[in-house]
Amino acid sequence: MKSSFVGRWVFTSDGLAKGFLRIEEERVAEICYGDPPSDSQKALILPGFVNAHTHIGDSVAFPAPRGSVQEIVGPPDGYKHRVLASAAVKDKVDAMRSAVKLMNRIGCSLFVDFREEGIKGIEELESSLPPHSPHHLTLGRPVGSEASEEEIDAILEKSDGLGMSAVRDWPMDFLQRLSRKARGAGKLFAIHASETQREDIESILSLKPSFLVHMVKATQSDLEMCADAGVPIVVCPRANEFFGLELDISRLLRAGVIVGLGTDNGMISQPNMISELQAAYGMGRGSRRLLPQEVVNLATFGGHKVLNAAGKILTEIGIQYDLVILRVKGDEPLRELVTETRPEDVMAVVRGGKVRRPETWTR
Repeated sequence: MKSSFVGRWVFTSDGLAKGFLRIEEERVAEICYGDPPSDSQKALILPGFVNAHTHIGDSVAFPAPRGSVQEIVGPPDGYKHRVLASAAVKDKVDAMRSAVKLMNRIGCSLFVDFREEGIKGIEELESSLPPHSPHHLTLGRPVGSEASEEEIDAILEKSDGLGMSAVRDWPMDFLQRLSRKARGAGKLFAIHASETQREDIESILSLKPSFLVHMVKATQSDLEMCADAGVPIVVCPRANEFFGLELDISRLLRAGVIVGLGTDNGMISQPNMISELQAAYGMGRGSRRLLPQEVVNLATFGGHKVLNAAGKILTEIGIQYDLVILRVKGDEPLRELVTETRPEDVMAVVRGGKVRRPETWTR
């Protein structure tokens, strides 16, 4: 059986290593380390991207107008909520399907979606998924704090857990109830925190969240408390930049927090993890500048750690067999990825060991 070879570098949990893939009949037969054969195509092999925070339902509202966080995404009457309430189901589903197809082409192996609109929102997301879509976790949300026990139970039954907006948007006793019910069902409970203003970290951690999103305005002490509690944080550089929020990822890493990367609202940023990586790298200056390896780690192993810390994923869904193969021009593949790689540089995506090339993505 004839083998073909692709790759010169493999990104591992320990960093960049020389390596390549041996492919037989469009399946990965072996991940090899060391100098590649002379006929191996020049490429970087990465674990599939983990997009740890999305709102792909918002894609129907793209592009969003300028405004504050509260004006654009704040419940119950922010711009996005008005659009979601008025948009036709077909339009929302079509927009979500396009977003998922983009993630597939980019090499995303898993996305975590915070889906509003109760049970209906979850069902719309599920109906939007095209064939060969990435693995996904759907975190549902009750329509309001008056939700009945039956509604909450139904949401948990149809989803992988609950994904809530900021603490200030909900009565604390309601959030405590949701957290208990999610954990009791063996599901995730995640929440936005300290995005535009610092929020009380003790109250937030009392909810026993699986992970937090944003924490832009958190203090160093807040971050250290998250690290001590083993609560990961997912950051979203392009969404923060859209709202004029200054994110310092290096501060989270220095505090010892597990950090993942997400593309956030589909009406603000398309779910393109390559663009998100480049935004994360580009926003660092001086002592805040991350190394290319640190940035790439956020979108790969960092996302894995976020979800494993939450007691979910990887071995359960077989994500370890997902890879992305990127065309490389120079000899610094990680720096190239975080500065100039484009979607068209994705040579192939490996899903469950099967190689899917661009010409097959529409099938």
